[in-house]
Amino acid sequence: MALTVKQLVNRHGALVSAVTALLVAAAMVAQRLLEFFIGLLSAVSVGQAYAFPIFPVLLVAVPFAVGFFVSLWIIAPIAEELRLPHVITRAILATGVASTVVFIVLAVAGIVGAFSLQGEFFANSFPSPRFDGAWALNAVLSALTSAALTFVSTLPLGVLAGVMLWIWRKDHPPRHPLSGLVDEV
Repeated sequence: MALTVKQLVNRHGALVSAVTALLVAAAMVAQRLLEFFIGLLSAVSVGQAYAFPIFPVLLVAVPFAVGFFVSLWIIAPIAEELRLPHVITRAILATGVASTVVFIVLAVAGIVGAFSLQGEFFANSFPSPRFDGAWALNAVLSALTSAALTFVSTLPLGVLAGVMLWIWRKDHPPRHPLSGLVDEV
């Protein structure tokens, strides 16, 4: 049975899934902040400047949170009647979906970054657009590496979030049954 967009959006459990995804993103940002401060101590000891890379952190944390939310809400929600192995499997799936969204966002950003204008902008009335294929390939490979590292580094956090969500749902069962795309196959 084909589902419409309206049926997908009208699924229950969005708020709890969104809160879980936001908490995972907050934990990711907190981890990066901790890594920054540890690196700052090292950089200060040798007299180097060290700046916090807020844009790359947000370029990973926000897409990860979106992917984690979509997975927990639409693809494979974690319901209270599931057993622990199914909860862990769905949490791993949510982490995988989130890492895939991170790959897509980083790859698109890298490919867009491969476009440039050749020539002086004001001295040349019509600068020619240029596409650097090597840059784009490197950006896609870098995005793949970043997404794989994100998956590996956040897998314990994603499983913990899934188990905590399951425990919370056992204590606060939803009024409507939860089902996802995985359940309807």
